[in-house]
Amino acid sequence: MQKSYLQERRKYIRLNSVFPVEIYLPGTPADGKPQTIQAFTRDISLGGLCLSVNNPDKSLTSMVHDGGTFDVTINMLLSHRPIEAKVRAIWHDLKEIGRPTQLLIGVSDEKIDANDKNRIFSVANRMKWLPRAAVLSIMLLLSLLAASQYQRSALVKANQEFVERFHNIQETSDIYKASLDKVDIRYNAVMEESAKNKELIDSLTAELKNLKSTDVETLNMEKERLEESLKAALGEKSFLEEKINAMNKRKDKAVKIFNEVKSERRQLDEAAVRSMYGWITAHQNKRSGLVMSFEGDPGIADWAFTYDQALVAQVFLISGDVKRAQKVLGFFKNSTKREKTGFKNAYNAVNGLSVENIVHLGPNIWIAIAAIHYADKTGDKTYLTFAEDMAKWIISLKDADGGLAGGPGISWYSTEHNLDAYALFNMLWSMTSKDEYRKERDLTLKWIKDNTYSKSDGGMKRGKGDGTIATDTMAWAIAAIGPAELSKEGMDPEGIMKFAEEHCLVSTDFVSSGGDVINIKGFDFAKARNMARRGVVSSEWTAQMVTAFKVMANYYAALNDNEKANLYKDKADIYLNELYKMMISSPSPSGQGAGCLPYASQPNTDTGHGWRTPEGKQTGSLSGTSYAIFAKKGYNPLSRD
Repeated sequence: MQKSYLQERRKYIRLNSVFPVEIYLPGTPADGKPQTIQAFTRDISLGGLCLSVNNPDKSLTSMVHDGGTFDVTINMLLSHRPIEAKVRAIWHDLKEIGRPTQLLIGVSDEKIDANDKNRIFSVANRMKWLPRAAVLSIMLLLSLLAASQYQRSALVKANQEFVERFHNIQETSDIYKASLDKVDIRYNAVMEESAKNKELIDSLTAELKNLKSTDVETLNMEKERLEESLKAALGEKSFLEEKINAMNKRKDKAVKIFNEVKSERRQLDEAAVRSMYGWITAHQNKRSGLVMSFEGDPGIADWAFTYDQALVAQVFLISGDVKRAQKVLGFFKNSTKREKTGFKNAYNAVNGLSVENIVHLGPNIWIAIAAIHYADKTGDKTYLTFAEDMAKWIISLKDADGGLAGGPGISWYSTEHNLDAYALFNMLWSMTSKDEYRKERDLTLKWIKDNTYSKSDGGMKRGKGDGTIATDTMAWAIAAIGPAELSKEGMDPEGIMKFAEEHCLVSTDFVSSGGDVINIKGFDFAKARNMARRGVVSSEWTAQMVTAFKVMANYYAALNDNEKANLYKDKADIYLNELYKMMISSPSPSGQGAGCLPYASQPNTDTGHGWRTPEGKQTGSLSGTSYAIFAKKGYNPLSRD
């Protein structure tokens, strides 16, 4: 018995070349009605096709037995238009064992455009290897991950192939989705036409029923006219019903194929997270516990930025790897003296010495936030005490208005740092119920509202007295404060998200690890139109926006506003898929070709905020990769929820 598409998953490659086909048979002398039969391609070659028909009727069996010719329409899911052809049956095989009965028909081309003929073979050949290669890459990746260090070269190759296959399945999935959307559009158009036909039939029927006239001749003429119109409308109804039935079958098949591809993509998405997590763990220094922030830029080799360490500690926590998280936080809690100036912005991941002696409040607050998450998940009170000690120092730096400057001895004010502080105080309040943290939280919120929210355009300013647009201030306002509290304070969360999309969303080209130029859509560091450069996609800040969209979706779902919940969920899915198009293969021996995300779509370019993106076209970023994992898992680092 021939197995079905869903049963025979391991033959997914061959079935990726299965195209729906409509066979058109002329009407019989008895009824004169033409017949449409659903078939599918089984084998494709330049010489012809093998068609498969389930439960064939006698008219079809008789026709192919006599070597008859018939018209077909071949619907290729990857093609913009169907292909029309006339073919001749040259052999057939009727399989009656089991259910359904299956008729295989070998046909040769009688009449087909040469370009269409080549297009059938070309599309089938191109589709053939993509899904199977994706499945095989997962199996190969999992086996090689367990191999010894002597198989490192093979592991690197396998990881690189996985990244390439991951991109291929994304592209395949997008193509199938677009094809399914086209089928839906055509289906909806036919259904609309059918609805109009029904209205016409109802109208004509009513006119016939209510037809009145004192003039018999006029009455008969009008009746005859209405009956002719009704007959034509009923004929159109029959035609449309047949068309809808055929389209339903085609749609069902397209949905099944798309769901299969989507299932494979889901598996690869999960494998991609594991690959990125493997890249992160490979770069954690065993002695210091720190993880290098960038791989591929020699100017900052072995640098471990404090902010990045706070992120990666949480990646370890949500992955259930408490010991790795403890190593990271232990560096700050036990190995490094904070003294009165706070932690430095960056340290050497190998020896633990500071490499950037600047102290900014944001990274320090993030370390405290990571310590809270650690205490929350493990119950280790020493890390809660550590976080509270950090909070007391941060509170001591507040100005008279309740705001926090950029750091000790720094005069500028950052919205981002104050959003961080709000999250810190709110989390401490929820954990300890100490009123001082509630008070500081509310003072910080008032400062944010008074100094950073713009009622005129709905966006968040970069800082006090600084109207520069920074995407992360929008994303973190949603993640830290939350839609409910923002609304309560008169800061429209939907307006904030809309502002970010209108001003910071860009579309640009990105060069993959394999050298392919692909178009990606994501969020820039700033308003691209205000920059001399073209648009740049930030992996981290795009992931932050994905997280914010998911927060918005959950908020509206809790309010039973399914329309808005689905809207924000769809946006999160769209931008997450775009983000994962940026995954590259690790460029270093230690990374072993594992998947990671670059800091941005362009190297060495101005972010618009006083620093440039790292050197190197394939430079892996710890912050971008960590936040991509957050976005995929739906984890909000600025909240305990």
